Amino acid sequence: MAMAYVSTHALVRRVRRAAIAGGVLLLVTLTACSSQQNKPPALGKIPRTVGVEHLHLPVERYMLSPRQALDFDQASDAAVRACMRRLSVPYPPAARLPAGSAAAREALDAYTVTYRRYGLTDAAEARTWGYHAPTTTSSGAASAKASPLKPPSSAARGVLTGVDTSGTPLTSYRGRPIPQGGCLGEAERLLGSGGPQGPGTDPDGIVARIKAVSFERSMADPRVTKVFSAWSACMGSRGFGMSTPMDEVPSANAARPSRQEIAQARADVACKARTNLVGLWFAVESAYQRAAIEQHGPELDQVTAARDTTIRAIDQLSHNQDEGES
Repeated sequence: MAMAYVSTHALVRRVRRAAIAGGVLLLVTLTACSSQQNKPPALGKIPRTVGVEHLHLPVERYMLSPRQALDFDQASDAAVRACMRRLSVPYPPAARLPAGSAAAREALDAYTVTYRRYGLTDAAEARTWGYHAPTTTSSGAASAKASPLKPPSSAARGVLTGVDTSGTPLTSYRGRPIPQGGCLGEAERLLGSGGPQGPGTDPDGIVARIKAVSFERSMADPRVTKVFSAWSACMGSRGFGMSTPMDEVPSANAARPSRQEIAQARADVACKARTNLVGLWFAVESAYQRAAIEQHGPELDQVTAARDTTIRAIDQLSHNQDEGES
């Protein structure tokens, strides 16, 4: 499992954009429902697998790699902090992966967006964590003693986002001009706007739309609903009533997994292996994505160009930062 990296300003950036997500999700749902009359796309090769470590959806080639996404957030953080320093605004330092963390880098390189996309698929995680998200204590006692990160002040948030608490644009702070869109806007212009996985991955971006719609359509595809039924029957034979792998498991909200939850999780993964649910579902979703990619080629060409520009900007900012620290 990849280590999650979420910078302070990335959280603010995502909150700022979340306002449009509801409408987009509604549009995605309506689009998915209206499309069911279309003939399902033909499948390519159906892998025989339960694990997703080596499964990569077609749309991933338009996204930043996990390591590039981490570099993007770190470079963006550096640009934001430089802007905040220029305006003499106190701002919390960014969290970073431990220096020389080989395990963290390996996890990033192994990460795929299909992680838990089709429900629980890792037998080792099921045995230890049930449906709970695996956690790590590798940071040790030092993290336990660390002071909690204080949120930015209202003044800092204003400079960060370029708007006050009422949403009114801010143009200056203590007589100094605030960049349009605040320091976040300045960083986005330096690196290129986009979601945490690259251009086009914002909720309203073409990459995000393809990912969302392909998932919705695949879940309603008769080939997938058929394998859901086989998987559900397998689960029922083991004493667990679930209709789809997306069914909520209430015990997953408890502080720690119970023996019953672990037993259910192990049965879940075993039944996925028995029915090849993951391989079939992945093949179906990939088919929908290939069709969407063919339909939206010009838009995705623009995403590719923007992504490559962002990668070059990341490299340049990282180079400038290294020179500034030397």
